[in-house]
Amino acid sequence: MSIGTRIRYYRLQKKLSLEDLAKDITTVPYLSSIENNEHTPPIELLSQLCDKLEIPFMTYQNNELELLFQEWNRCLLMNDTENSDACYKKITEKISESNDIFAVMTYHIYLIRYHLLHNELEEAQDIINFFIPLQNDMPDILKYSYQKFRGNYYYIKGQYLEAERFFKDAKNYLISVKELYNLEKADLFYMYGLTLGRLTKNTLSIFHMEEALSLFQQSYHMRRCTDCHLMLGVIYRRMQDYKEAEKHYNFARQLAYSLDFKDIKIKVENNLGYLMAEQGKSEEAIGHYLKSFGQSDFSMTEDKINTIINIIKEYHKIGFKEQVEKWLHEGLELLHSKEQYSEIYKEQMIELKFYQYTVNDYPSGFESFILNEAIPYFESIKRYQRVVLLAKTLGDYYQKRNEYKSAATSFAIANSAYEKIINFLRRNPK
Repeated sequence: MSIGTRIRYYRLQKKLSLEDLAKDITTVPYLSSIENNEHTPPIELLSQLCDKLEIPFMTYQNNELELLFQEWNRCLLMNDTENSDACYKKITEKISESNDIFAVMTYHIYLIRYHLLHNELEEAQDIINFFIPLQNDMPDILKYSYQKFRGNYYYIKGQYLEAERFFKDAKNYLISVKELYNLEKADLFYMYGLTLGRLTKNTLSIFHMEEALSLFQQSYHMRRCTDCHLMLGVIYRRMQDYKEAEKHYNFARQLAYSLDFKDIKIKVENNLGYLMAEQGKSEEAIGHYLKSFGQSDFSMTEDKINTIINIIKEYHKIGFKEQVEKWLHEGLELLHSKEQYSEIYKEQMIELKFYQYTVNDYPSGFESFILNEAIPYFESIKRYQRVVLLAKTLGDYYQKRNEYKSAATSFAIANSAYEKIINFLRRNPK
């Protein structure tokens, strides 16, 4: 690690400006040139800067820390929270004694992934922002980790274009990885594949996901193999290649049941339900949804409520009104028990209200609900496909009541949302 990078890192850490550090020691332009690695300072000047920053003049490599970092990284790659916590505790106790700038920077960059693993997004963002001025001066191995973790952060935030950019940058530095190369590559390609899938770049997504799957298979990481098969099923379903989608879902299902991955059992049954529903096989879809519901426990509120909504949709399609009412009651009761999280489950509550209105033949308040609550919400989260369906439903409702002017307005809303979907697909070709 260069002298200039070391000086800049500790100056930023102590929140000193160039002027603050240079005062009574050197000029601001000369200090800036040192930090940019344009000049190597004389030993006397370097000693003064180190004294002011309260850091040692000399640095020493800590082999014990290096081994701990390797183990911590392995745990982070496998999303192993328990062992990752244990490594974090050991390293935190030792890092304060280290004067090795590479070790200190590695620790803080790995903290980004650690915070993301614990869903501590603000803490992760703070570290990401701190390293922005230093990113070009890092060794390539730290550039790789830093860019990959930035991609992880933006993926979790739902900012997929940003995530794609950082994962792509990380690929440029993958060659610098010496330890756990196959696992690092598999993890990067899996996340990059997920991101590309979100952007409907399906062919590229499949390429990266299949490469990740192959690498996880070589390492016998069955949990991650199951994740890959599940995602490949999702991508092929979006492409309407239902045969290939079902093949991957069944691979994921076999692994999940044989190795008892409970959360994946729930996901794969749900996804098989989506697959059957898209093909008009409502009864088969309901069968999978019921299996998914039966395996979710009380703590899995989001999984349970989403499964309930899917069950309602399919029973509504085939005209089983009693079953729709039964599952509406189940869903509303579940959400009412979580009223303190009403904002988190707002989308699900809107879905349940919609089916409440439809199963009861559109009582008073339906128009206001669609126009003032449902459509504005889905527009705000850019779920234009849902806007299309809601607006068309309202248009049909008006037509049946011979309110043709209102019907035309609703269909115009649907057409506008449909245009937004088309424009998005044009900007993001598969």
